[in-house]
Amino acid sequence: MSTQRRLLKTSLILMFTSLAFLPMASMSQNSGKSGKKKTKTSAVTTKTVKVEQSHNNIEVATPDGNVVALPQVKQTLEDQSSLFKTNDLFADADLSKAFDAVQKHMIEVKEMQELSSVLGVTIDDVSMLPLFREAADWLGTRYRRGGMSRKAVDCSGFTNLIYKNVFGEQLDRVSTTIAKNVKESITSKEDLLPGDMVFFSTFKKKYINHVGVYLGDGKFIHASIKKGVIVSSLMEGYYSTAWRKGGRNF
Repeated sequence: MSTQRRLLKTSLILMFTSLAFLPMASMSQNSGKSGKKKTKTSAVTTKTVKVEQSHNNIEVATPDGNVVALPQVKQTLEDQSSLFKTNDLFADADLSKAFDAVQKHMIEVKEMQELSSVLGVTIDDVSMLPLFREAADWLGTRYRRGGMSRKAVDCSGFTNLIYKNVFGEQLDRVSTTIAKNVKESITSKEDLLPGDMVFFSTFKKKYINHVGVYLGDGKFIHASIKKGVIVSSLMEGYYSTAWRKGGRNF
């Protein structure tokens, strides 16, 4: 009986020893091939040893005439796919896109809040952020008749620059002509949208001589003679009575 146990122990040791050296042999074969010719791999793969026990046994005769039945084992090498599953990679990509979208939205929300505070209007349309950015950037620019630069502007020059920088559209240089050539005239203040032009007849003039850009909440930005580029309200007594119409060119 002791001989059978020793034989069985020896057989098991040999079996597990072969399992241990099998992956090393595979690696040495691969390294030998790579030494002759270097190849690029697009994915990281590994080898695993698959051990299958057969239902058939191997009968081994011992020196004392006894027969011992040992399990028959089959060993095979299997390719392990990439360290990362394809589904996991797609999931990670989707999560990254979702994170970028949320981060972008948070930045836009914060910017809208800041611009709302600066301009004194409620901003809730992300697509109009270029308009509000441009408008806020001009606040405080001084007035000069005929001016059309960051140093000084007049009302039509300012409106021209807003439309050129935000909408990529060139307007006429004089407010009277701009009013005549709008694509769509707006007669009611309630129908105005951010970006629409607003026209006035100031100083008791009978013709339109002043123009600004509507921002929302009944407010518009324009270049005033006394204060330069400012935000004013259509409800103010002066501009309420001087109002003539609105115009949309985008």
